[in-house]
Amino acid sequence: MLLLTTVMLAIALVAVTAVGLRQRSEHLERVVELLRFSGDDGLAPSTVEQGLDRLQSRVMHPSVPSEVSFDQLAAAMDEMPTGAVVADAGGQIVLRNRVASPFAGGRHGDALVEAAIQARLKDALNGDTTDEELRLHGPPDRILFIVGSPLILNGELIGAIVLVDDVTEQHRIDSVRRDFVANVSHELRTPVGALSLLAETLEGEDDPEIIQRFLGRIQDETTRLARLIDDLLDLSRIEGGVGDRVDSIELGGVIGESVAAVREAAKHKNISVAVDIDAAPIQVRGDHGQLVSALTNLLENAVKYTADGGDVACRMVSHGQEVAVAVVDSGVGIPQKDHHRVFERFYRVDRGRSSTSGGTGLGLAIVRHVAVNHGGRVEVISQEGVGSTFTMILPRETVEQESELTEGGVAHE
Repeated sequence: MLLLTTVMLAIALVAVTAVGLRQRSEHLERVVELLRFSGDDGLAPSTVEQGLDRLQSRVMHPSVPSEVSFDQLAAAMDEMPTGAVVADAGGQIVLRNRVASPFAGGRHGDALVEAAIQARLKDALNGDTTDEELRLHGPPDRILFIVGSPLILNGELIGAIVLVDDVTEQHRIDSVRRDFVANVSHELRTPVGALSLLAETLEGEDDPEIIQRFLGRIQDETTRLARLIDDLLDLSRIEGGVGDRVDSIELGGVIGESVAAVREAAKHKNISVAVDIDAAPIQVRGDHGQLVSALTNLLENAVKYTADGGDVACRMVSHGQEVAVAVVDSGVGIPQKDHHRVFERFYRVDRGRSSTSGGTGLGLAIVRHVAVNHGGRVEVISQEGVGSTFTMILPRETVEQESELTEGGVAHE
């Protein structure tokens, strides 16, 4: 009986790892193709090819030695992130791995999962492979994908396995992707539609004054479209992290560059931009361009949503191993209910107001990603009709980090 159970478990383990093996085999195929055309570094192409072919063969055709024990296989399944329940041909459960154990005897959501597991086991023991998606309302909400499959050995049903995969994060990512595509389409449609309408209106127009006015509108829409594309490219680049460009950066210089970038717009609205920073230089480690982009976005928003004659300030304060850069304005403020969403891509508190101000809805998303890339965070305090304070909090550069950069020959900014 123990031998049969071990064989069942071995088959189950192979079934569970099949997806991972397929993914690895695809990667190996790409490596093989690359190395088959390489004879550099003293390696004969045929030798490389033969060695990789043997490796690929072993990965594609895994085997479980007969001397592998039940405990070893059970321990291997315990390390999987997917829940697994294995039953013998009579429906007796012979194994639950670590992830699936809490469902047995659980309450509320776990009880629903256990009921789904039992249903899938029943179908699998009848020779059917079935699956279902189970949505559990939280908090937090969870989405589980449960699939049951029969275990066949030499044409005979010897048991069944049910896998429980938490696909909550995948669904969230898919939802964000769909929303992003929909929002990009909407944001692009507005200036493109306006350009089309303006071009049609200009066709056959002879009045120089009307032509000049419409050309100005076309220029405005073109600028808006270019800004949206630039922000999309910036966001795509920033989402990839800081990459290899890690420098020692004096934060006061970043603030100076960012403030200079919004001076003209602030002057146009008669808004003063005050700067209050520590006298002693404060260093952070990261990407200079990303930090300037983030802080400039915060300052641009402050100027944009502050009435003519208002005030904007940029303050830097050091707190132990962290440094906080706060942008404070006396603008329109943000409702409390929107505080947790303002950093989402394309989210706008007031779409009508944003469309007239020329914003793309990506600025705060860029700020959040830059803060995260640098091991920090961004916070907001705001009250409608009073103003807003956006604070980017970053870790200060340590002496060890500064020494590493100096020894590595990286230029300090």
